[in-house]
Amino acid sequence: MASTAAKPKNRTAPRRRPGRPRGETHTESIRAALIKAARELFAQRDFKAASVREIAAAARVNPAMIHYHFGDKDGLYRAMLQETMGPVLQKVQELMNHASGRPASSIHDALEAVMTMLAHEPWVARLIVREVLAEEGPFRELFIREFAAKGGGRVPQLLEREMTHGRIRKDLDPTLGALSFMSMALFPFIALPVMEKVFGIRMTDAFTQRLIDHSTRLFYEGAGARPRRAEKKAR
Repeated sequence: MASTAAKPKNRTAPRRRPGRPRGETHTESIRAALIKAARELFAQRDFKAASVREIAAAARVNPAMIHYHFGDKDGLYRAMLQETMGPVLQKVQELMNHASGRPASSIHDALEAVMTMLAHEPWVARLIVREVLAEEGPFRELFIREFAAKGGGRVPQLLEREMTHGRIRKDLDPTLGALSFMSMALFPFIALPVMEKVFGIRMTDAFTQRLIDHSTRLFYEGAGARPRRAEKKAR
């Protein structure tokens, strides 16, 4: 009598919970895709108008991925800004922590960090105008607390340190100097839609670098420490 072999039992793999991605590399690619989709959508419309489903559809992932990676849409917004502006904040902190080795490098490097980021990420300037300047709400407070205060809020200290190195005249008001610095860094990008039509400019890498160098020279022409002879003549 022929023996019958036992049939293997069908074992079904345990079902994954919704929102849990497979593999670390896959996880990071999904996170990056969501941030990229959010940048593109927030550049076109305000935060309230972009839904979670719309962001997920643009990234070609399940909406549950937003909850998995960021908690909610607010968390995605915060992560998007942090990933873009974090390197700028880090650069400003580095300039604060280390004495500059060459004249004018601190101001130049700070302007370069801010202006290069705005040139490469044009949606940031549009978001600042729409979500921060034109709207009162939680995202204005978030932007001020997490980014403006940590970046622009340190410019007066940067200027005070430049005074101690003798690169900026000591009678300069650091707060007014910081306002001038931020105007030079931000206004060309906030007003770019108008400036493109009025002056016919294009914010290419070459033009951005010219603008950074020009702004650095202009700042030091107005705020730079004058030679002692010039100070005596001015008196």
